[in-house]
Amino acid sequence: MTKTKTVPSNTLVRLLPGLLLTVAAVVGLFYFIDIDQLGPAFRIADFTWFPLVLVLFMGTLFTRTLAWRTILKERASIKESFLVLNQAYLLNNVLPFRLGELGRALLISNRTKLSFWEALSTVVVERVFDLGLAAAFLLFTLPLVVGAEWARTAAYVSLGLVVVGFALLFWMASNPKQVPALIEWLTGRWPRLRDWLVDKAGSFTEGLSALKDGKRFLQVLFWMVLTWLFNVAWYFVLMRAFFPVAQWLWAFFSIGVSSLGVALPSSPGYIGVFEGVLVGALSFFDADPTVSLAYAVVGHLTYFVITGIIGIIGFWQQGESLGGIYRKLLNRQA
Repeated sequence: MTKTKTVPSNTLVRLLPGLLLTVAAVVGLFYFIDIDQLGPAFRIADFTWFPLVLVLFMGTLFTRTLAWRTILKERASIKESFLVLNQAYLLNNVLPFRLGELGRALLISNRTKLSFWEALSTVVVERVFDLGLAAAFLLFTLPLVVGAEWARTAAYVSLGLVVVGFALLFWMASNPKQVPALIEWLTGRWPRLRDWLVDKAGSFTEGLSALKDGKRFLQVLFWMVLTWLFNVAWYFVLMRAFFPVAQWLWAFFSIGVSSLGVALPSSPGYIGVFEGVLVGALSFFDADPTVSLAYAVVGHLTYFVITGIIGIIGFWQQGESLGGIYRKLLNRQA
């Protein structure tokens, strides 16, 4: 009985920071916007742009699929990679603790001959590319937006941290036999942790092998850059539906800020946090906060609905359920 009571308590403690941040974001939004004007803000939008938004959004999903499949070294089909990617988004939308990333590794390992840890390392590589591109967007747009020297410094620091992360992953991919020795040196005081990490190191470094192939690395970079350009394009087109005077800088800056903002702890699906970060980003351009919120809500719903429908199709084809995957992921976390 004691163990049964401890699990919910631990879960609540882990959920608390994200929930508090979400509540703070929602309270902030209600403080700064005029709720009575939210309805009219939706009605002023020119939704004749929306079909183009959908096409561009699907472009982001398809090119990201190709990038991840390249990291997987084509050991999964395009269809399998595409469905699993959207299943992972669906998991992130409805489950706590960002379980979608672990879920992606679990689901693709079920569809292929990859081990869970090998698959997880490919997800890590893709996320590092994401952080690198987000930092690059801030590097080039933040000084233009705020005109302050600290902005350029902060962007360089962010980009530097990502470069260090890439360098570490590249070293691990190029020196797989030395990784266990590094783990033993770092975790010598904790023998159980050391033994567990050493046992998983082989599978994890195998998944990183795409990084030591220069041609494959450039292919991944190409598809990821294209993914982000599609991202900026659908942000911009939807933005013009609400703000006819919007410029490309607005979209580049907003997507850089929002991509890093949703990395913060939050409730499932980044509800409240995504909207708050996007409204804050657009405030640098003196955009009406109520219209900005309407724009953010429509963009968030677009993401939810499209990835949700494709994710459900993926689960249906695989014969899995959200509850079943959640239980498997909790076992993995344990």
